[in-house]
Formats: sequence, structure tokens, C-alpha cells
Amino acid sequence: MKQALLVAVLGMTLSVPVIAYADGAYVGLNAGRTDQKVFAEGISGTAKDTTTGYKLYGGYDFNKNFGVEGGYMDSGDGKAVFSNGFFVSGKTTSLYVAATSTLPLSEQFSVFAKAGVATSRAKLHNSVGDYFDERTTSPVLGIGAAYAFNKNIALVIEYENFGKSVKIENDYVKTELLSVGLRYKF
Repeated sequence: MKQALLVAVLGMTLSVPVIAYADGAYVGLNAGRTDQKVFAEGISGTAKDTTTGYKLYGGYDFNKNFGVEGGYMDSGDGKAVFSNGFFVSGKTTSLYVAATSTLPLSEQFSVFAKAGVATSRAKLHNSVGDYFDERTTSPVLGIGAAYAFNKNIALVIEYENFGKSVKIENDYVKTELLSVGLRYKF
């Protein structure tokens, strides 16, 4: 499954220059707030950290309502501390591919949603000296809005939930990204 996802994202990324001159192709860059919530078995409560994350993405709109998108998300370096002093720190990166659905509300303004799958890699360490380099596959869901300045450039605001982006036995990290950026449509 992970290899198939990687091949799909890589294939889509490599095909962007080929489809760049086709109507409907786009690329974008967003940056914003990444929230990571850590759940550790045996420790009551959760720990949360907020960092600055970003994503690079590209996609293709088959028509004004449906398309496909793939991208790379970097959560930034973070450190989540539990009330007892136990901490987990590190970084999560994700490759994702998703189906998109867009609802144009006017010539310039539209809202959209996406659903797909992400494969994430986490490099983490904790306060007791454990180091983890884990890969996890999880669903990715997103909603957003876009305002087109012209036929090529749009301002995008988006919320994405990468689910349990890290899972180590019964412990896991949930990752969310609230971002703003620019999208260029070819």
C-alpha cells in the first residue's frame, strides 16, 4: 500500500511538467499552523504542540467540480510536553494523494474538499532516550476556500487533517495543518 501510494504521488509529481500546459493543472505553496497532538499509553491526558508547517502540492482539475491532488507536507520541528514532564519531540513529513471536489460560488470564489491517503514519516525522540523513525499510512481530509485574483493566481485557505500520522504500538500523533498560500493554475 505504501509503495503504491509513493509511486502514485511520484508519478503525479513527475507528470506535472507534462500536463502543465493542459487546462486544469495547478501547483501551489501553503504555509501555516501545524497542530500535533500526542497520545501516549500509560500517561493520562494528551500533549500538544503548535509549529509552523508548509506544503507543496500540484493537481489537475478534470472539470470545474472534480480533480486530483498530490503533495508534500512538512510539520516543522515540534516538542509536546505532558503534565508529568515526559516529552516527545521531532518532525513529521507526509506525501499525500487525494480526490478533490470544488463548488464555485462565483467567478472568483470557490470552496473545496478533499479526501485521500497519506504516508507519513516521523523522526521522534522522547525524554527517556528512545528514538523512532516510523512510517504510517492514514487518511487525509481537507476543506478550504480559494479566491482567484485572475485566471491563473488564487489565494487559498485550507484546513487538513492527516489523521494518526504517527502510530507506534498504542501511542500515536494526530497532525492537522491550517494554512494559507498561493496556487498557480496553468
